[in-house]
Amino acid sequence: MPGYLVAHVTWNDTEAAGRYFDLILESLKPFGGRYLVRGPIDAALEGTGAPQRLAVLEFPSVDAARRWYDSEQYRPARGVRGESATTHWLVIVDGVPQNLGS
Repeated sequence: MPGYLVAHVTWNDTEAAGRYFDLILESLKPFGGRYLVRGPIDAALEGTGAPQRLAVLEFPSVDAARRWYDSEQYRPARGVRGESATTHWLVIVDGVPQNLGS
């Protein structure tokens, strides 16, 4: 079952955000990760406190997402994010079995 990493990050430096994106793309490959969503929120339909931007990454499993987050491959990108952005939250969640929606 897939695992997803969902992040709400505000970048304080757009140049650093570009470096982060380049670094993260390479770091995802060994863990089977890929971006599903990356960008501004199109519409906040209900509730309060919606982020302005959101990222969703998909991995083959929650375990793969955790291994990527703690990996040497991601560490340089994580450092760039830590120095140049405010991470409001970053969570890992289980996907839904494919037959659940059928």
